[in-house]
Amino acid sequence: MSKREEYGIQLKQLIIKSESAFGELKDMLIFNSNLPGPRGNLELAYAFADSLKEMQYIDDNLWLTLNEWAGITCEDTPPDSPKEYIPFCAVQALGAIFKCVDFEKKEKIIKLLQATANDSRWRVREAVAIGFQWIEENDFRQAELIFNKWIDDASILEKRAIIASLAHPPVLNEKDNVLFCFKITERILEDIINLGREIRKTEEFRVLRKGLEYAISVFVAKLPTEGFELMKEWAQKNDPDIKKIIKSNLGKSRLTKKFEQQVNEVFVVLNSNSA
Repeated sequence: MSKREEYGIQLKQLIIKSESAFGELKDMLIFNSNLPGPRGNLELAYAFADSLKEMQYIDDNLWLTLNEWAGITCEDTPPDSPKEYIPFCAVQALGAIFKCVDFEKKEKIIKLLQATANDSRWRVREAVAIGFQWIEENDFRQAELIFNKWIDDASILEKRAIIASLAHPPVLNEKDNVLFCFKITERILEDIINLGREIRKTEEFRVLRKGLEYAISVFVAKLPTEGFELMKEWAQKNDPDIKKIIKSNLGKSRLTKKFEQQVNEVFVVLNSNSA
């Protein structure tokens, strides 16, 4: 039995036992959070989401508790503190229960994930990406609708949330899904071309660029013919950040180990168009 499965057994017992009082469940999550430290307990967080998904029905007390936990602000959680694990768990779990709730609650989850994508805490922002990945795994077309509506008005950090959410290999085995990822990628790269120098100096832009520096390679590895053509096209752009993004993706082992010739071809384009 995996650690995730072991946690799941414990969590189900606590969720059923807790009913309207979730203090013991909260204490268990905090105690096992692995924080402070470089890596929070992902196995426990995933097990928490698993347990809620399997319930099929989320009662009002549990729904309110999850929203309360997701709303814990950065002022209430010192950086890298065990308490930061609570909003992390709640935010990603809301994505996991998306399929189990009614339309009104679905709309509330979408709005919460979109707003939380701008959170100053990197762990909470990661929870947003994981939350959307739960939605994608259940129904990628639903996620596609959400992202298509969102992308036009998305902030820089929201765009990062979208691209990080899509860089999820389990949902990239269908060609149409990967083609959608390419579409979103190009939309975001086009937006970068039009960004001014001052915005590119911000932390938000650095976070978006870092996300793009690995995500594109995830998509390309799944659909290399179309993917490398996209990379060649963007390698021709005379933009330093675009070039940095393309170059970083070309260096990822998921591409260099299997597609050496295609990688070299893009490098030729990239270098021939260097300023």
